[in-house]
Amino acid sequence: MKRKVLMMILSVLLVASMLMAPMSASAASRKTVQILQVTVDGARVRKGPGSSYDVVTSVKNGGKVFYLGKEKDSFCYVRTDHGAVGYMYRGFLKSYGAAYKDQVYYAKQRAKVYKKASTHSSKKTTLTKGQHVIVYQIKGNWAYIKTLGGTGGYVKKSSLKKAS
Repeated sequence: MKRKVLMMILSVLLVASMLMAPMSASAASRKTVQILQVTVDGARVRKGPGSSYDVVTSVKNGGKVFYLGKEKDSFCYVRTDHGAVGYMYRGFLKSYGAAYKDQVYYAKQRAKVYKKASTHSSKKTTLTKGQHVIVYQIKGNWAYIKTLGGTGGYVKKSSLKKAS
């Protein structure tokens, strides 16, 4: 219950900050990608838009996926945070948020995520090869990122590649 209230507050704050922030002409034309949240445990990503297609992977309840802008027969074309692409039943998904497409990167190899922009800082987590993240700021050789699971921290910029 506390987590739902916290998520609602954070969502309201995010929307409010986006509405109050000045927007330049170039920012207004930036393309976004919708982020969807999985609402059932073990939701399957399939090779095609139907339950008869082979399973590529599955996603846990609460997991997040990127919506790739295509629907067919009640199935959405999605990309998981680990880069798997395929179709997921629309009934298993709900809107979660959005990110600018030019902020979406993936880890070129395993990469440590640090609390501060220094290898001497404590480690928060490790990105797996191919894991997708959202980059919020680049400072020198470091990028401040957030995983789709919500973990934020600093990773070496050289470990990331812009997603297409």
